Amino acid sequence: MAYLIIAGSDPNSKRFPVAGITTVLGRHPDCDVVVDVGAVSRHHAKISHRDTAYWLEDLGSRNGTFLNGQLINQPQPLQQGDRIRICDVELEFRDGENLSSPLAGDSTWQVGGSSFGVMLVDEPVSKDSGTMSKVEIRKTGSGVHLAASVETKLSALLQITQTLGNALRLDEVLPKVIEGLFAIFPQADRGFIVLQRDDGELVPRWVKTRRAQEESATLRISRTIIRQAMTEGAAILSLDASSDARFQSSESIADFRIRSMICAPLFDGESQSIGALQIDTTDQRNKFENSDTELLAAVATQAGVAIHNAQLHEQALLQREVEHDLKLAMNVQAAFLPQQPPELSGYRFQSYYAAAHHIGGDYYDYIHLPDGRVGVVVADVVGHGVAAAMFMAKLSAETRFCLASEPDPAVAVERLNDRLSRLEVERFVTFLLMVIDPQHDSVTIVNAGHMPPIIRRGDGSIEEPGADESGMPIAIAAHLSYEAVTIQLHPGDVVAMYTDGVNEAMNSAGEQFGTDTVRNRIAEGGGAEEVSERMIQSLQRHFDGRAADDDICLVVIERIADQPLSATTAGDGKQAVATEAR
Repeated sequence: MAYLIIAGSDPNSKRFPVAGITTVLGRHPDCDVVVDVGAVSRHHAKISHRDTAYWLEDLGSRNGTFLNGQLINQPQPLQQGDRIRICDVELEFRDGENLSSPLAGDSTWQVGGSSFGVMLVDEPVSKDSGTMSKVEIRKTGSGVHLAASVETKLSALLQITQTLGNALRLDEVLPKVIEGLFAIFPQADRGFIVLQRDDGELVPRWVKTRRAQEESATLRISRTIIRQAMTEGAAILSLDASSDARFQSSESIADFRIRSMICAPLFDGESQSIGALQIDTTDQRNKFENSDTELLAAVATQAGVAIHNAQLHEQALLQREVEHDLKLAMNVQAAFLPQQPPELSGYRFQSYYAAAHHIGGDYYDYIHLPDGRVGVVVADVVGHGVAAAMFMAKLSAETRFCLASEPDPAVAVERLNDRLSRLEVERFVTFLLMVIDPQHDSVTIVNAGHMPPIIRRGDGSIEEPGADESGMPIAIAAHLSYEAVTIQLHPGDVVAMYTDGVNEAMNSAGEQFGTDTVRNRIAEGGGAEEVSERMIQSLQRHFDGRAADDDICLVVIERIADQPLSATTAGDGKQAVATEAR
């Protein structure tokens, strides 16, 4: 059976089997080979087994699939030792029936850190050396010097410039830079591209060696030398590294028996250092010369801009994908929220919901219960963004289940708390439940650490029932008890339920909207629609163009006066019927 291994690793190390007719590689957990790297597409590529051959095919991935360094546009046959590169991961194809086939002589692979066989090490600089000079002119030994002609170097440099100008993806830019360096410097045994992350950490991103046997060894690069080149802003050249006083303490020089090396910094378009190129050789007869420093610096100048542009391009693509995912998440979250208010005789409902960061942790719902009652829920999951929204989705499902299976609102909330506490996630929920019984015009309130509802009675008085009976927020601890409070609603009464994104809304002066302002807006009169519109307009004036820091959720319930719903016209041969609306 065929299988894949991480390129450069021992063939007997961890294997990824290529079994069945099709083996899919990608980031999605359902893939046969899961490549858990952010830039990898969900379903990136596949290997098909047809007759006696294996074929590699890209599945329309965002960053492409490479076979032996070449971007593929159509299915390609796989041979023993072929290398499949997907973003930051390179895998080697092995046919289980032919394990003795040799690897390719020219070894190229991508790395994302020491786990791929490249290690950056901190090494002291000799105190006798002072600062590193940009050019070291000591040269020992003699013999045949391997060097490309001026025409070859110029041609290779022009080719690098042209190809880098057309490359948009980092996976295209990095190998082209290294390939170009090996064409310009035939004496180079190794080449490295090291980039600096946003947090300042140096990460080896691409390496090329001329000896296949080196791929299984851990390659050591001096972080000290890389940092020095980046700080100095100029290339460092050593014509004889083994006897160079600057590198006497360097394990990376000694381990690889480096005789000569050049390290040049990479700069972006704003002259900020983003990494470095390094090439080195073990052949004392073919050392680098002073002129090579300027040539590598020229390549580094072109490469730095191209790498930075590719990074910006990848960031733009990633941002586009994130925005697309957020848009889908917004649509999914909107599906969890009520699509329309309930049709309940004698009541009107008005709601408003706005997430602060695309998707939010606030939640409201209208839940029809089997006995004709309607549960109205307003809740606030601690935190914002995707994690809070995911917990909100779980809260929605569990709330509906508990209210449908338990007629007592207080017991239902207790069960809800137990079920969510068992999840053991670092989230809790402030939760307010009002169960409307239209047969008795009563409302049962259960409060779990939330702001109590504000009720404006028909005579203009304000009440906030259930404040004293409020329990702990949900999902803090299991086996908590909650107390229910039942009140009557009369025609003309208006009830407002809201989250802290309303009363704690902050303006540019650092002033909160305030609970008193919420009470005042409700006390000004009007029905559910008027109260809701007045509250939102008042909030918008308070923000004065400033974006909200928290999700905003508002539900307003109005008990309307009893009215006949319908009556038959006289003389139609039917009995007149009047239906009283509660």
